[in-house]
Amino acid sequence: MTDIERLLAIEEIKRLKSKYFYYLDHKDWARWKAEVWTSDARLEVPEVSMDVVGVDNIIKFTSESAGNQVSTHYGHMPDIEILSDDTAKGIWAMEDILRLPKDQPSVYGYTYLHGFGHYHENYVRLPIGWRLKSTRLTRLYVERTM
Repeated sequence: MTDIERLLAIEEIKRLKSKYFYYLDHKDWARWKAEVWTSDARLEVPEVSMDVVGVDNIIKFTSESAGNQVSTHYGHMPDIEILSDDTAKGIWAMEDILRLPKDQPSVYGYTYLHGFGHYHENYVRLPIGWRLKSTRLTRLYVERTM
């Protein structure tokens, strides 16, 4: 892989993460599934003991738990390392704000969450482009309203 190919791959992965946030915040589950994830993807959030494997399970879990919330997700300062022509890993600083109706709190009991932390991710390049193979969200600080 040339330096230019490496830089293009990094930019494509940044665009992939942008789609991750946009489709999640807009609850566009069909495009989130088709344009972001691999079929055997993994989504982990250790702080709530969540570990979901398989894109259909990820979509089901996320759409059910986040369907009634208004969310804004931010990714900052990506550190993306291209491991081979078709694999990469990255760490993103993140911030998320989740708001739910007061009469419909999350399964964890909050109606407002403001979190700060990092996404730790693995990517693969498929014939259709770069896709997210796994993501682990680790929050360093959380503000909640119950």
